[in-house]
Amino acid sequence: MMYASAPVTQPAADTKDEVMQKAVVFTAVLLSILGGTLSVVGLERLIRGRFTLFSMVRFLLRSTFLLFLPLLSYMLSHAEGEGEGEGEAKKGELLFVLLWLILIELIRKKVDAMVAEGSFSRVASRFKLASHSDEVTRLVWIGYLIYSKVDSKSKKAMFVILWSLAAAKLGQRVLNEWKAQDSLSAAGSANIIAGYMQHVLEEDEKKHQNGGNSGGSSTATDNPMDRCDYVVMGEEKLMLKEKKKKKKEKSEVFITTPHCGYGVGRFPHDQDELKHVHLCIDDHDKKAKSSLVTVKDISKKLGRFPCSNTRPSFIDHMCRLCFSFSLFKLLRRRFEHYPMVEVGSKMSRRVMVECLLTAGNASRAFRVLQMELDFLENYYQAGVPVVMSAPWLFIINFLSSLLFVFVYFLAAILITLYAAKEEGIVTYSIVTLLLMVTLLAIEITDFLTAYLFSNWFLVHLLCLYVRPGGCMWNLVGKPIICCFIAYRLLVFYSLRLFLRLTGRPVDEKKMKMRQVSVVQACEPIRKFAAWTSQVTVATDAKVAIVKSLLDSGEVISLPLDIIGWKWNDIPVNTITEIILACHLATELLEAKAGDKPTKTKKKKKKQEEEPDDDDDRDHRTVATTLSRYCMYLVARVPELVPDDERWVSDKYEDVKSCLKQEASRGRHRSWSSTWCCPWWRGSSWKQALMEMKEDRLKDMEPAVRAGVELFQQVTNKQDSAAAAWKKLADFWTHLLVYLAPSNDVEGHAKVLASQGSDLITCLWAFCTHAGIKRRSPGPAEMNADKLRVRAGNNPRP
Repeated sequence: MMYASAPVTQPAADTKDEVMQKAVVFTAVLLSILGGTLSVVGLERLIRGRFTLFSMVRFLLRSTFLLFLPLLSYMLSHAEGEGEGEGEAKKGELLFVLLWLILIELIRKKVDAMVAEGSFSRVASRFKLASHSDEVTRLVWIGYLIYSKVDSKSKKAMFVILWSLAAAKLGQRVLNEWKAQDSLSAAGSANIIAGYMQHVLEEDEKKHQNGGNSGGSSTATDNPMDRCDYVVMGEEKLMLKEKKKKKKEKSEVFITTPHCGYGVGRFPHDQDELKHVHLCIDDHDKKAKSSLVTVKDISKKLGRFPCSNTRPSFIDHMCRLCFSFSLFKLLRRRFEHYPMVEVGSKMSRRVMVECLLTAGNASRAFRVLQMELDFLENYYQAGVPVVMSAPWLFIINFLSSLLFVFVYFLAAILITLYAAKEEGIVTYSIVTLLLMVTLLAIEITDFLTAYLFSNWFLVHLLCLYVRPGGCMWNLVGKPIICCFIAYRLLVFYSLRLFLRLTGRPVDEKKMKMRQVSVVQACEPIRKFAAWTSQVTVATDAKVAIVKSLLDSGEVISLPLDIIGWKWNDIPVNTITEIILACHLATELLEAKAGDKPTKTKKKKKKQEEEPDDDDDRDHRTVATTLSRYCMYLVARVPELVPDDERWVSDKYEDVKSCLKQEASRGRHRSWSSTWCCPWWRGSSWKQALMEMKEDRLKDMEPAVRAGVELFQQVTNKQDSAAAAWKKLADFWTHLLVYLAPSNDVEGHAKVLASQGSDLITCLWAFCTHAGIKRRSPGPAEMNADKLRVRAGNNPRP
């Protein structure tokens, strides 16, 4: 028995070692592939926007990295065991594992920050020493392993150099966070912007009181951005330095935000819960004022861009980019709880209407809002505050990473030559090379996407271009900036051409919108398609939303009067139930209408009597897409609906359960006819729901009952189908605008961090800047007892 068992134990151990070595190689190969893919997709994301595979690749890279850590622990224990048994025979394996440990510490911080969602608050820019304690502990442990495991003095010196470079990288990260916390252009920018906007608002009110125009004389050909004083960069230069504060110059201006810091208030007009902002600026400091770059400066001076008598489209794009960056700085105060004194003023309303709604088409306005939210989302990531506070720190960080990789590569070659005779050293060399490729890919991706080709860096260059300078700056500096901008445009257009050739054209005007249909969710055949599909927001929908924003004013009311409903006439009492009921009515009308109408030539008399098919199709598209988007908010993002999240989810499930019961009854009835096709079976229950009588409706869920009644009310009227679709399109447009203003900053921050700039978040940002809010509930809506009675089976006649 002993003779038989001896040869079985050794092959089993060898087989386990081979499996683990193959697992290490496979994981390293996967890491390098994902790192290379991250670089390609990262550049593609700069052009295609949020809806790319960038987030998925980062998630897979982090998961693969976490898988590599236990494998690395096994290889370390295996190398130590082999070293004890065979002396110097396996020392090379231990040296390679120590190399991996040092390299992994550099990759760990980058990978950990990839999937973590940034905190949209002041805490995100605060330096916390405790967050680096685990890094310090691991680095000390690696230093102990190097001291205890490496015997040769030359090799120990080589590892000490690598360990020192890794420690220097850790020190750089600590310094970066410390500088970002103290920087007035990063963490302190929101406070300065709050004081600056107070100053701008006061100046605007003085000009209006004196009978002048706040932005200067305006003509029909003026660009509204030429009169916008919103700051883009350089606001930190306005602050008085300590030396000037001690002199107490007469040019010193003290700015404070009134009506803040006392009691409890409510955004946007009563901001009593926010702190006072106190700033001292030098009103006559020409150097500081020349360093301050506003949207007005960008718009005017880029008009004189070389070879541009008439402003080209890319110049307009750069002006809109700077305007969106200024809006991002203003919106940051909302997340970090600083006063937004201009909100609700005539100035803010005028700027948002002129620069966004009336200065261009609807797609352009939504593009500006999307870029603003992209700036906001990127700012609350790990590296962007560092870039904004001191760009040279980011460049030094990248160059030090290249130096580390170079030294690391030399160390890997020396260890390979030292352990050339050992078995399996080629495999360890390949793994080391793959890990270096992964680190380089991550560093290059960060450098290209967060700095060199980022929109932030382009805005920074444009601000440097428009700032006044000396003769040498005008002759040397500005041409270099123009060359880099031209190079950036060339790279981007080349990538767009490549994407177009590969069948993935890029259209910046496109905006995705998610869809959910509660009717389709009740049908087994179309259930999976109704989970959450994406469609492109139609131009007609954007135009309708912009028109609704123009007509809204400062206070938006619930648009039930558009479809003929009033609070006293419907058996529902919350916004969620109204959305569910109107969505069901829209879906039933869509099912009754069948396929979309096609263009047909009609006689002139018939065209005068009936609406045009194109208008009918446009209104129908707007109504159905916005209806399903609002249902997506109810079903998937209940935190963005005014009602409580649990209530929203419960009401959605109640409506879906009720419709599922009706669909099940319809299928049972249809099975009696064996000749009927599946499509007829799927639509028979809808037809029965459309024709349901009042005695049956009394037993239905209140939202379902209200939806069927609204559908019957719309179809029984003498109006044409085109008129019904127009009413529904206007209703859903106004309802979406009604849902946009909100005090729920955390809900939008959560959606923005996980899904990017959604349609409702873009509208919320616009309403925040323009000071638009929802009308407070009236007496009929606040009377809960009466609403409970009406929500039951005793509707008010």
